[in-house]
Formats: sequence, C-alpha cells, structure tokens
Amino acid sequence: MRVPIRTIWGLLLIGAAAACTEKPVTTSFVATLGTTDTVAVESYTRSGDRLTGVSAAAFPRATTRAYEISFGPNGEVEHVHLTSGPPGAEPTTSADFTYTGDSVTVDVRRDTTTQRFAVATDGSRPLPFFEDLFAFWELSLEHAMEGPADSTTFGALAGRTVQPIAFQRRGPSAADFGFPEWGTIHARLAGGGLDTLDMTATTSKYLVTRVPAVDVQQTAAAWGSRPQPGALSPRDTAAADVGAAHVAIDYGRPAMRGREVFGGIVPWGEVWRLGANAATQLITDRDLVIGGTPVPAGTYSLWLEPTASAWTLIVNAQHGQWGTQYDASQDFARIPLTVTTLAEPVERFTITVTDDGGGRGTIEMAWENTKGTVSFTTR
Repeated sequence: MRVPIRTIWGLLLIGAAAACTEKPVTTSFVATLGTTDTVAVESYTRSGDRLTGVSAAAFPRATTRAYEISFGPNGEVEHVHLTSGPPGAEPTTSADFTYTGDSVTVDVRRDTTTQRFAVATDGSRPLPFFEDLFAFWELSLEHAMEGPADSTTFGALAGRTVQPIAFQRRGPSAADFGFPEWGTIHARLAGGGLDTLDMTATTSKYLVTRVPAVDVQQTAAAWGSRPQPGALSPRDTAAADVGAAHVAIDYGRPAMRGREVFGGIVPWGEVWRLGANAATQLITDRDLVIGGTPVPAGTYSLWLEPTASAWTLIVNAQHGQWGTQYDASQDFARIPLTVTTLAEPVERFTITVTDDGGGRGTIEMAWENTKGTVSFTTR
C-alpha cells in the first residue's frame, strides 16, 4: 500500500511530529520524450527518517545519480547527499547539502577538488534543482499543496542561489509550477502522491509518469553500453558566402520523436525560438535585404510566428539570450515566408543558407512536413 507522500511531507514541513512508515515505501518514475525515447528513470524509497533514491539519464550522455535525504527529529530536511557519474563506475562528483538555521552549506567534490560555499535560505529548506530528479519535485510540490495558498512560490537550490518556483494550485489533485526561463510544468496527483509531470510546455519537453517499478541500474547499464547520443537538440550552423557577405545562422536542432510539431509542440499563433535551447542567431558581415526588408550588418536573434495559414520570420535586435527570453520590443523586422508542404517528412529541424549566385541567396527552414523559405540579397 502506498503511503500518501502529501501526508508525510505536510507533517514534516509544518513542524508536526516526524512521520514514519511502518515499512519502506518505493516509488518509481519514467520520463519519455515524444513517442520514441525514454530519457530518464528513477526509483526512491522512504523509510523512517531517510529517503534514498537512484536515477539514470540518457542525454547528453548516460549518467546515474544516487541520493539520500535525511530528516531531523522535527521532520525538517537536515542533509542531502548526492553522487553522480557514468553507469557502472565510481562517481565523478559528489555533493553534500547541510541545512542549519537560515542557510545551507554546500560541499562539492570533483575528483580531488572540494569547493565549499553557503547559501542564504531565509529559514526554508530548498532541495537542489535537478530537472530530472523527480522525487525532489514531488517533495517540494507536496509541501506546496499542503499550504493554505492557491498561488505561492517555493525555492529550489540552483548553484549559489535559491531559484523561486511559481506555484499555482489547480484543484485538489493538480498544480502548475515553474519559472519563465524554463516554462510551466503541469502536475497531477493520484493515490496520495505525484502521478505525472507534464513538462512538454518547458524547454525539457518530456512527460514524467509514475510506474509500479523500474530497474534503474539495468536501464543505466544499457544506455552506457551504446554510443553516447549527445545533446537532445545538437547545435549547428548554416552558413554561406553570398556575394561579398558571409551569412551564418546558429541554431539548435530538435527532432520530431513521433510528436506533432506545428500546431503541437510548436503552437499556432505563438512566437517560437526557431530551434532549441539558446536563441537562434543570424550573423552577417554585410548589409542584407531579406524578403524586401533591409537588415544592416550585425548579429540578431531569429524567431518564428507560425499560423495554420502563414509563417512570419522575426528578426530581433537582441541576441545571445536563452530561447525563452523573447522581447517583442526589440523586434527589428517581421518578414513573411513562403510556406510549402514537403513530400517526405524531416525528422530533425534543419535550416539551410544557400548562395544562388549574383549576390542572391535563400534561407530555408524545414521540419516535419513543412518548409518556410525567404530570399535575400547582399547590399
């Protein structure tokens, strides 16, 4: 029988007597990206004043993490110990988080180097921020669900700062949480604990589901034995010399992975980063005229606003930012694209820049079954 984590965590953090289970309780999660890839697995066990777990992540390289959370007599988090490394090998990194009063002392060890620092917490006990350690999210979420406010914030320890996480209750068994640079997670609870984390609206894009059991070590070993896949959305550059100009577009390349792209993970009528992760950048060392619009030499970010009937390329004066940080006030130009349907689907988002001769060129962007095109000339 699964003991409700909400009950346990609420008792812990509102200062009631420490909760204990009559026997260890184990919970497992699987994270999937689209319909084709499992990207993380995790299993943890709660017993008395200890919570111990192990997780494995597939990208950008196979990694395992083991952790233990210790609770004090009053039920508050006292200590977190966490290690990480490749599957089947000694951990390469370990970290200890020791909570006292209004701060947490962090000791991080990599190989033979140890670093210590303290972070002010205002008396709270924020757990370390790892997007793919789902037990940590469950504990933080359950604490927020026990609170009286439908809208509040809780903290996550991110490096030397406490990242505020916005929380919004959506009834007795659902909630949203996250922050602008990452996106919003839609959480659902069932059977007294976390059931799903829908992260498809975040930069992570995956879905987390509670399962009866998962063999984390076996999964990690399988991932570790195969060629390492690298980043989920690898960075690439499309470039060409057109006339006297060198034109380059730096962008991330997400894959379909069985998902509906346009009208799905790229919603109609919303500005999209035109790739993944960091904002897509256009760099040109000569003045251009793109789709009839003059664009002076320089560096820009590129964005796309697609609808079911038309695509608009946005050239923005800001550059170097993360792909969730779109500032419409810095839009330099909005340029219509020619949209065509492809005969064969394109699995991974692809941008090309071609030299068409005579100081003329073309920018194309293709994904799923659709291609957007715009011509440009050098000045």
